[in-house]
Amino acid sequence: MSDPRLTPLDAELTIVFPGTWVMIPLHDEDAAARRIQRLVTERVGRADRLARVRRTAKTELERLVALANDSSAFALALSLEILPGVPFPASIVLSREEWPTAPDAEADAAVHLGRCFPDDEALDLSLGPVRRRSTVRQTTYEEQSAPELVADYRFAAPAGERLIHARVNAPMATAPELYLELFDAMIDSISFRAPLGLPAGGR
Repeated sequence: MSDPRLTPLDAELTIVFPGTWVMIPLHDEDAAARRIQRLVTERVGRADRLARVRRTAKTELERLVALANDSSAFALALSLEILPGVPFPASIVLSREEWPTAPDAEADAAVHLGRCFPDDEALDLSLGPVRRRSTVRQTTYEEQSAPELVADYRFAAPAGERLIHARVNAPMATAPELYLELFDAMIDSISFRAPLGLPAGGR
C-alpha cells in the first residue's frame, strides 16, 4: 500500500493562497534542501553581511520541514508576501489524522467534531463544520520578542473516515484577530478533488 503522505496536494484538494506562497517538498530531503537553499538566497540575498540572517532562516526552515516530516503531513506552504513588496511570514502544514474516537454512524460531522474537540471554536465554513483552536505566544527572533499566532483547524475529509488538520504559524502577528480572519478565509477556500486516501483516478 502506498504512503498516503506522498499524495500530491493538487491531486487531492485545492486551496486559495492569498499573495505569494511557495510549496516545500516533504519526505524528500534532497528536494527540500534545494528548495530551501534557493528560497533563502532569493529572499535574503548573497551579501556577506547577511550570512547570519541566511543561517537563521535556513535553520528555521529546516526545523519546520523536519517537524512536518515526522508527522502525517502531506503539504507545507510558506508565505512570502501578502502584496508585492509587503512581506507576510506564515506557514501552513496540512496533515491527515485519525479521529480521536471512532465516528458514530448516526452522528454528523459537526456533532462528532464537537465531541472530539469540545474546547475548540466551532466554525461553519463552505467545506462544512470546522473546529479551530488558536493561541498567541511570545517568540524571540534575533533577540527581539514578538507575538506569534498558532491556529489549528480540523475538519472531516470526504466520507468522514479521517480528519484533515491544518496548522498555521504566523510570526510577527501584531493583529491576531485580523490574521485569523485571513486564515479562516483560506481554510474556507478548500475544496476536495477526490476521496481522501484514494490516489488520483480513484484506483
